[in-house]
Amino acid sequence: MKKILTVLILLCFLISCYREEPNFTQEMIVKLADDEDRENDLVTINRYSFLDLYIRTTANEVLVTNSNYLYESYKLDYSKKYKSFKIFLETVLNKDFAFDNPEQKIMLARYFKLNSKIEKEYTNLGFDKFFKKYTKPSNRKDQIELNKSLLKSDEYYTIKYLLYLNKYDISFDDIRVKYSIIKREDSFK
Repeated sequence: MKKILTVLILLCFLISCYREEPNFTQEMIVKLADDEDRENDLVTINRYSFLDLYIRTTANEVLVTNSNYLYESYKLDYSKKYKSFKIFLETVLNKDFAFDNPEQKIMLARYFKLNSKIEKEYTNLGFDKFFKKYTKPSNRKDQIELNKSLLKSDEYYTIKYLLYLNKYDISFDDIRVKYSIIKREDSFK
């Protein structure tokens, strides 16, 4: 009985110590915040400015924005609530944050509703099988791209969002007309 109790306590301890890795590391947040230039009201365009960032709403919509839009939103509406832009980014990007109040404002590029068929498929397959289904090897060595032949127009953003949740970003190459899939950590190198 003592052994069982000890094992149970050990399991509870291990489970309570388990901490899910955040979607964005501290280094990534710092690069997105770009504090030095923002404090001087200079908005510089760097390669992180073009990364799509996603925020959910309680109405099952997803807001697509970027670090520049989030900074402008922070300055206009959130600077009193959050001590710094970095803290705002951490909250919005790494916490289970969802906008539920229509008065909450965020500058965005677009928004969309999640495709229920793709969400269900993602849940049933699990990420690894889902990833394999919707990707294919690229012509370039060691690269993966989105398999556009499997997609309907209303499914693209949901797939892109689900990849985002699993720490993958998609970049578009308009010369070759392909969507490359990049691990988030590689986007910030």
